[in-house]
Amino acid sequence: MKSSKFWAMNSTDSTNAAPEVALILAAGLGSRLRPQTKTPKPLTWVLGLTLAERVVCTLLDAGIRRILVTLGHEAETVRAHFCAIARRRGVTIDFIEVRGWEEGNGASALAAKGRTGEAPFLLVMIDHLFDPAIIRALAGDPPEAGEMRLAVDRDKDGIFDLDDVTRVKIGGGRIRQIGKTLDDWDAADTGVMLCTSGLFEGLERAAARNEHGLSDGLRVLAGEGRAGTADMTGMPWLDVDTPDALREAERRLMRDQGRKTRDGPVSRHLNRPISRWLSRYLVRTAVTPNQISLLSWMMSCVAAGLMAVSGYPALAAGGVLAQLASVVDGCDGEIARLKHSQSEFGGWFDAVLDRYADAVLLFGLMWHEFAATGTSLSVLLGFAAIVGSFLNSYTADKYDGLMAQKLQGASTFRLGRDVRVFFIFVGALLNLPLVTLGVIALVMNVEVVRRIVVCAGADTK
Repeated sequence: MKSSKFWAMNSTDSTNAAPEVALILAAGLGSRLRPQTKTPKPLTWVLGLTLAERVVCTLLDAGIRRILVTLGHEAETVRAHFCAIARRRGVTIDFIEVRGWEEGNGASALAAKGRTGEAPFLLVMIDHLFDPAIIRALAGDPPEAGEMRLAVDRDKDGIFDLDDVTRVKIGGGRIRQIGKTLDDWDAADTGVMLCTSGLFEGLERAAARNEHGLSDGLRVLAGEGRAGTADMTGMPWLDVDTPDALREAERRLMRDQGRKTRDGPVSRHLNRPISRWLSRYLVRTAVTPNQISLLSWMMSCVAAGLMAVSGYPALAAGGVLAQLASVVDGCDGEIARLKHSQSEFGGWFDAVLDRYADAVLLFGLMWHEFAATGTSLSVLLGFAAIVGSFLNSYTADKYDGLMAQKLQGASTFRLGRDVRVFFIFVGALLNLPLVTLGVIALVMNVEVVRRIVVCAGADTK
């Protein structure tokens, strides 16, 4: 996709009420992925989470708390995996065992008849990753009784596998034709749809003609004018049903979900490319974001100890290790976002450790200069640098929130921890500890004053 992001995570936008129930079609064999993964398709790993858990997390992010899952191929293995997800994520998951699932995904969907309730329900595929914003957009324009609404993407150039996509011909906001072999088509089927019980009527009529695909049922409804569309062009999605698509999913996840929106200049251009490379491997392990935060803090403490030692080699080594710790510090958030494991405690814990790390690094730099020269200026500048750094961090959230709310369109320039640690790194390599303390003290305190002025001006508007 050409979107600036791939799919959102932990969104809190609740403008449109989410459907009460989501149906995940997970009964199929997944033959094109199986030669590489050797597991049932729902258990295919995508950067630390299986397809099943990623789809469940997307539904949770959209506000859905009750999920139905169809079972077919290796049913007990898939059931056990979804049960483990339900326990971890605190969601209700019920199962529908499908007879004749080999006939097609329409047979799997039809098996859910009578289980979805009276209200519109969401239907998604186990191998489709998508932005939860698609669900919210569908919820904002629900289908009429007896109808369904399919999320479609009109950006043909942005579709990853154009030859395999299910194609949709649209007329007047409704499906006119649907299938993989259409020559004349307008949009792609994203695999996400909001349905009423009318879906089952279409599937039953198609099954009576020995047609058991989901598209077959939609084709019946389209012929009766009961299959609508919702344009989701620009909202990220991907059908992960081949090894190439699996690699593309991982590439997009690392590119987009590992990106923070409020990175400073050093993080954006230096730290983040390296931390994303590290996170690509760390996300496949059992290491937790909090453990990474702790590791980064420990590295900073060792770096501070090295810088406090007399002599240039120890000072330079400490500076390099401090910068490496700053890089590793970006991995905790990336891993948390990739694994949908963000928590308020995790963010707070990381912030606390960062403040300790700032203090010990600046103290180590100050002690190096004081031990070498005995000048009281090093103590004064070290104190000013520590105070400025703490206030810079303390004012960051308030300032960033104001920039986002009251000063929309204003510059989001910010100096934060990434810049401080980079100054320490460069200063240590240049053997200029006193100058480094002075620069940090000046820059951080001036930045705090600038934020006060900006916020005061905004408050009067």
